[in-house]
Amino acid sequence: MLKLIKREESYVNGYKEYCKEFYDNKVTYFCPTNPKSIDENWYQRSKEWYDKKELGQLEGQPKTLHFWAVDGNRFIGEFQLRTELTEDIMNGIGSIGYSVRITEQRKGYGQKILKQGLDIAKKNGLDKVLLNINELNEQSIYVVEKLGGKLMDKIQSYNKAEGNHLMRRYWIYL
Repeated sequence: MLKLIKREESYVNGYKEYCKEFYDNKVTYFCPTNPKSIDENWYQRSKEWYDKKELGQLEGQPKTLHFWAVDGNRFIGEFQLRTELTEDIMNGIGSIGYSVRITEQRKGYGQKILKQGLDIAKKNGLDKVLLNINELNEQSIYVVEKLGGKLMDKIQSYNKAEGNHLMRRYWIYL
């Protein structure tokens, strides 16, 4: 059964495999950690950074809650919740990011991750969340619309990984 958990060291190898799948498949609309940087010390080395990010203590970074999606002992994906709507969040990454590893896509996990993530957002006092999705990411568009996402608009966007692209902005009201 899928569940969202706080980052846990016992799942680091699964996280590394997940990251490698995205890099090997050259997915540009979502870039997890470079798997080459994930070694036996990565979890401890990155823990302080993630802890500070969750407390909103990183200069220029939004407060972000991080969860890993696991099903038994298998690493499935991740979920991120940004609790403030800044201009960068509105026009860039959105208040929610979620992802399913390549080998586990089209099995219903995206919907389960996002549904559980929406519960987390509600528990954190949010009444709506913004999901910004690359126009080419048909799977995520399907999931967001199925869970009640209302298309606000489509805007031209740019980031280093994706270059210029059309981005859909969706609200989900909680």
